[in-house]
Amino acid sequence: MSALLKRVDLASLRVGIPTASGFMSYTVDYITLDTGMGQKRVERALSDLKAAGIVTVSQPRQLLPDGSFKGLAAIKTISKSLFSAFGLGVMLKKERNKASKRQAKKVKKWEEEKTTLTSRARGALFLGSLLSKLGNNSASKKDKAFEYEKRLQLTAAQLKQKNPSWSSKQCFDESEQLLSGP
Repeated sequence: MSALLKRVDLASLRVGIPTASGFMSYTVDYITLDTGMGQKRVERALSDLKAAGIVTVSQPRQLLPDGSFKGLAAIKTISKSLFSAFGLGVMLKKERNKASKRQAKKVKKWEEEKTTLTSRARGALFLGSLLSKLGNNSASKKDKAFEYEKRLQLTAAQLKQKNPSWSSKQCFDESEQLLSGP
């Protein structure tokens, strides 16, 4: 019981560790290592705790592509009545509220760290457009330089299509003259 209580997540009363990729349940193998008891003895102790109503165990399964099922680590949950039996029911409620708030902060942090390159690029584009609308000179200069370079390359490519014998330097020189105007 002490090994389970040591690893209980107060927010959900599940035994395991909440991570960014989901909740990792505490397996019998880890309980065995943690307690130093044999695996059969741990299994009997869990069976006794289940029979007493102190621990509930549910076995999730995952459907595999071939249609068969794979058993995942069993989800062990500590009953609230255990804490009430020791006179800790009110304290458990307070601590669970605190733990829920801490967990929400962690989840928010994990979600912020999970931003993809695409979302970062969208954010940069959005900020760039905001800056240009606000009249930020450096952003508008970069935009103008980018647009000029793009037009220069397109014009040079069109000239190369019309005049295949020209070198790329000749195409770029001619496109610069065309874009600069009279």
